Amino acid sequence: MSRFQRIGFILFLIGVSLILAGVILLMMASLVSDNTASTGGIIIVGPIPIIIGSGRHGPSLILLAAVFTVFCLVSFLLMRRRVESTENDITRNLHY
Repeated sequence: MSRFQRIGFILFLIGVSLILAGVILLMMASLVSDNTASTGGIIIVGPIPIIIGSGRHGPSLILLAAVFTVFCLVSFLLMRRRVESTENDITRNLHY
């Protein structure tokens, strides 16, 4: 296993661990709270966003999730453009 594969695997494990810790914390918080939980989120399936939310703070949580989703998509597109331009530069330099 190369160095980059090892780093990628470690980052993957850290990400899964953080998600698992978040789920456990949410479950523990729901057990000790007084049933006034609010939820909100966006699930993107292909080009179709599925928006869910409930509770007193549901609309603001949906708005926060929408802003975060747009930020993530823009970041992804900018990074993709940067990688493609770098790949094109490398390809041009190989031909000379």
